[in-house]
Amino acid sequence: MYKITILTIGVFIFLSTSCTKHEIIPAPTPKVDLLAHFEGIIGGQFIEYTENVDGYNGLSEIATQSSSGINNAQYFFSMQSPSSIPYIQIGLGSMIWNSASGTTVPDLTLFNSFFSSNDTPPYTDDAISGFEVTYHSLSGRDFESKGFSVNSQNVVYNGVVQESDATGDYSKFVCSFDCYIYNTVVDPVTLDETTDSLLVEQAIYTGWYQR
Repeated sequence: MYKITILTIGVFIFLSTSCTKHEIIPAPTPKVDLLAHFEGIIGGQFIEYTENVDGYNGLSEIATQSSSGINNAQYFFSMQSPSSIPYIQIGLGSMIWNSASGTTVPDLTLFNSFFSSNDTPPYTDDAISGFEVTYHSLSGRDFESKGFSVNSQNVVYNGVVQESDATGDYSKFVCSFDCYIYNTVVDPVTLDETTDSLLVEQAIYTGWYQR
């Protein structure tokens, strides 16, 4: 009887250890590392916006116009803060695709191709067919670049990289530019226009556009 009891305990221990389930650790979910930073000289003053400093964070937005089954989109990126007024926004457009099937966003291949092939876009008003800079000043005035400026202006998108994760598809970039930006005020009595300008120099913007 004693031997049978020992044998029974031994079998139980063997079965218990042999049936232990191994923990399965799921593979990590891919996540795009989105970086946002701006630095440059605006109107002779060095300005820098750093992610998570003074509430500044990156924001990607899209303006889309639709007509006769064709979509036309401009992509914008800025760093804004709920506790600070100033920010600078850059935009690039226009991406065009057929929306007859009800598609509200462009195909991923088109999205990737558009940004990788527009590394030195021209300046255009409202980023309709090129690049635009908008600076929202501390006083609340919007200074914008012009498509046909008499002053020198340039822009280069460096290191454009396309990445995707569960939150969406992104075109990451480092954008360098120099240009003048303008704000026009109309006198409500005389209707005379006064235009002020600011020079943007050595600007470097790290950000992304989201599909």
